[in-house]
Amino acid sequence: MTIHFKSYEEFHKDIVAWERQLPEFDAVCGVPRSGLIPAAYLATRRNIRMVDLCRLLEDPTDIITRSPLRDVNPVMRQAKPYRNRLLIVDDTSSDNSVTFTGLREKLANVEDLEITFAAVYRASAKSKVDLYYEEIPQPRMFGWNWFRHWNLRSAMLDMDGVLCEDWQSRPELDVDPEFEEHVKNVKPLYLPDVPVQAIVTSRIERYRLLTEKWLKRHNVRYNWLIMHPAVTPELRRKMGDHAERKALAYTKGFNSKKTTLFIESDERQAHKIAAISKRPVLCTDVMKMF
Repeated sequence: MTIHFKSYEEFHKDIVAWERQLPEFDAVCGVPRSGLIPAAYLATRRNIRMVDLCRLLEDPTDIITRSPLRDVNPVMRQAKPYRNRLLIVDDTSSDNSVTFTGLREKLANVEDLEITFAAVYRASAKSKVDLYYEEIPQPRMFGWNWFRHWNLRSAMLDMDGVLCEDWQSRPELDVDPEFEEHVKNVKPLYLPDVPVQAIVTSRIERYRLLTEKWLKRHNVRYNWLIMHPAVTPELRRKMGDHAERKALAYTKGFNSKKTTLFIESDERQAHKIAAISKRPVLCTDVMKMF
């Protein structure tokens, strides 16, 4: 299965290219949260008003009766009349977008306001948008919000470097109070909103209880926690089978037939897991799908 993926860097480049193609508007409104990214760029690049969505829904006449940017900028005021052309934009639109359907219904009877609904990426021709930059079909994920994606329900995740900051001080010792403190209190990185299929870590079995406590404290829900079987860190380093173990769990482990994605922090491991499993692997260090 192919999962279509866009990084944040690609997202920004696409917004810049899309701006050159868009017609003129007098104001732009971003759909919170991700829609604020293209909205802020378009408003800044074109020097037009950026409208708050909540305020727009409360009082649509507000945008019609005043335009602060044109009031304070004589060049803009002389250039052309204000026509109340509003672009409402989001990062993506799905085929059954509740967001755009709801906005169309709420703003359907607003007079003297030309509203255009747009998304940088649409799923297909069924998407409820008037303008878009690129069509990206499902299944798809994006680098700025992948950890909130419904597809994580069928994903396996690496622990250090994905769910929490990686241990980078030095090689772990057989008896290591400093590493134990790291396991207890390490800072979270990407915490998923939904239960995940499994967490596959290179931490040895000795740290299972501390790892489970950390996951519970940060409300990370999962079906299985798979630890490395080595008795000591030194033995684990000699085995050197991190990617192979993760690929095996991905393809032959618990409920592997329903697992559709592995998320790994290390680029070399991600590439190797994908090569062995022949399945999608998202690398968080470089935000790339292998």
